[in-house]
Amino acid sequence: MKPVSIKRFSKAIISISVANALCIPIAFADDDKETPKTEKKGSIEQIIVTANRQAQSLQEVSSSITAVGDEAIERAGIVDITGLESVVPGLKVGSSGGEVRPAMRGARTNEVGVAGTGIAEQVVGIFQDGIYVPTTTAGLGAFVDIERIEVLRGPQGTLYGRNTFAGSINVITKQPVIDSLEGHLKITTGAYNRSAYEGVLNLPISDDIATRFVVASDRHDGLIENHVLSGPSDDLREKNQFYARSVTRYEPSEDFNFTVRFDYSNKDANSEAIWGYQQIAGYQISETSPGSGVFNPNATVTPGHIYQPANAQRNDKGPYDVYRNAFSLDKQETFSATTILEYYGNDIADIKWTTNYSKLSGTQFYDNDYSDGGLDFVGGFGRKDDQKNFSTELQFSSNYDSPLQWIAGLYYYDQEADWSWLWREDTTGDGVADSVSVPSWGNPDYDPHTVDSIAIFGQLRYQVSDELRLVGGLRYNKDEKTFTGESIPDWGDSAVLWKAAIEYDVSNDSMIYASAATGYRTGGANDGRVVSRGAEPLYDNEEVISYEVGLKTMLLEGAMRFNASAFINEYDDVKAQLFAVACNDTTSGQTILQCVAEGTQTTFEYYENGGAVESLGAEVEIQWYPVDALSISASLAYLDSTFSDDYAVGNSELRPLLGLGNLNGRQDVNDNNSQFSFKGWRPAMSPEYTLGLAATYEYELGNDAYLIPHISIKYSDDYYAFDTNIDEVKVDAHAIIDARLTYIINDNIQLDFFVQNVGDEQVLTRGVVHSQIVNGAPANSVQANWNNPRIWGASFKYTFM
Repeated sequence: MKPVSIKRFSKAIISISVANALCIPIAFADDDKETPKTEKKGSIEQIIVTANRQAQSLQEVSSSITAVGDEAIERAGIVDITGLESVVPGLKVGSSGGEVRPAMRGARTNEVGVAGTGIAEQVVGIFQDGIYVPTTTAGLGAFVDIERIEVLRGPQGTLYGRNTFAGSINVITKQPVIDSLEGHLKITTGAYNRSAYEGVLNLPISDDIATRFVVASDRHDGLIENHVLSGPSDDLREKNQFYARSVTRYEPSEDFNFTVRFDYSNKDANSEAIWGYQQIAGYQISETSPGSGVFNPNATVTPGHIYQPANAQRNDKGPYDVYRNAFSLDKQETFSATTILEYYGNDIADIKWTTNYSKLSGTQFYDNDYSDGGLDFVGGFGRKDDQKNFSTELQFSSNYDSPLQWIAGLYYYDQEADWSWLWREDTTGDGVADSVSVPSWGNPDYDPHTVDSIAIFGQLRYQVSDELRLVGGLRYNKDEKTFTGESIPDWGDSAVLWKAAIEYDVSNDSMIYASAATGYRTGGANDGRVVSRGAEPLYDNEEVISYEVGLKTMLLEGAMRFNASAFINEYDDVKAQLFAVACNDTTSGQTILQCVAEGTQTTFEYYENGGAVESLGAEVEIQWYPVDALSISASLAYLDSTFSDDYAVGNSELRPLLGLGNLNGRQDVNDNNSQFSFKGWRPAMSPEYTLGLAATYEYELGNDAYLIPHISIKYSDDYYAFDTNIDEVKVDAHAIIDARLTYIINDNIQLDFFVQNVGDEQVLTRGVVHSQIVNGAPANSVQANWNNPRIWGASFKYTFM
């Protein structure tokens, strides 16, 4: 890892100074005042979080954390993880097909799902009630009956382990209430023929047992109109999802409880493509003379679709109006069973034992030539996944009055992920593809990837004085993986992660802290076919060390919460997702350029550790009640994240971006040993500035009736939707505006009217620069995925208790 440059370090110091200067004079003005112990209207509610695996006030956690409660989730219209972008500073959540792609602090999600190159490990770890969500495919689950969502920014390796490389998202659902019959029914309708319902019933069974049932369904027509067939039947990004949850809690005493939980989800819809559903541009190089093997270093750039079939008749009208003659689908079925045992040992230790089994079966299929030409209506390409996961964690934590508080635990995780490619097949011999099947090269037999992970961890918090505390933690993780095919070697590695922090209470309501922490994202293996063409068989763990300083303070006698932080993250061995040109015949002994000149080339996807990424930035969050009825929240994030000078990819046998030519001197297309340099480019989904503003006003109409308008604005500076920073994947600066009007009667009847993306902004949520061979010459096409268009709707909710 190269040290952070003087210029960039100066920016970090400026960021830290600005973040603290904004609030320190105000924070210390109330040095002798304490936030009122009793909540009043117009004061900030104290939020209890479990970020450190123990209940703490949000303001006592020495790390950057955003906690979103149930009311805020509803008002922001958050129905899955993609909605968190509007309320969390610095978080970007891209998506494509049925895959979620979070990015935070310069770390981004490129590869997804399960395929020949392995299991796509998370960059931002996703957890639901403490259970790790293992893949990007499972990350798009529905948010229903949620208590709160905690988003921790920065590596969380000590307590959360592997693949919390950039942070973690913890979804905490509402638990059964032992002595209360309560629940609600909610119905939603709106644009694109949306019809949704949600029902919750909390049912006391006895004095010490209660069950909470949750059932929800959400469907709408496709948001991307496919004009090949009339009507919505072939439109893309359709939604048809059912979700059910049952949680039963047995609580015979204050010292012991036992919880059993079952989750089921089923999705059956049309989908856009896995990597992006639209071709928007292409770069291509050509020989200076036919057969010479010498290429013009300047690529030809062509807007639109550069390799659509000759019989394609119409070009897409725009991001939301396309022509695709092959069907698409996204089918996902998940089941999860969890048991949680908790024992509170008086003056000794608390014990928590969590065990989970989950299963996912899914199929994604799409029109692989992105046009209304080529194969008939059953053409296309796709992927089938079957995942089984088992995890168990035994956790111990201190339960006595002492300056030293601690938490320790053991963790085991096992995953088995079978997969196959799907293709079209001519079963009748008439030359027409009429069936979807697994081809001979698509892993047709049961041959899964497997993962085994074990860990032991501990964290201490020592009260040195009334104002000063020290925090330290360690975690040992060992991971082993096996892969499809005998030609791919097994992979294994271990890591020791640590965290150190110092906390100092400047006043009763203000804490400053400084911390350093490490994290990692597990490595893996490349497909045997691409290894035979020059890729390294294995790639290493990605690693990060993060330095952070912050301030957490309550102001104006509890009417304002002001939290600020500044950080430097140093990422090492950062993995690149690459689509490369190679020789088709691995025994020919020819160079890639010779193979291209003779037409014996092919393309493959592979991964390699390209080098380092340096990130620094600052984040500020404010929540304020200027008057009792008005709530204002704001967030600001600054991020300077770039690939290091030595970040380069490719080798003499694999040329990933050959079609771009000698773009800005980043490679020499006619030097077969030339690598492609990413020096100074920004990682995907990493804007320099993001700003969030939201306001809610509560009009009291009398007779227990309220009218509550809410508006939120999320502004983002320009950024790139892929690591390859070409103009076609650049996202211009934009603002997304959401609005909602809520009418409440007697606390049990609620009407909502809402509009999301009021300005109908068109924003890339994913871009891919993909290697192709077009008319015998190397090309790089640009595949794109776009956000949702403007959506409006209304809902009715009845609550009983």
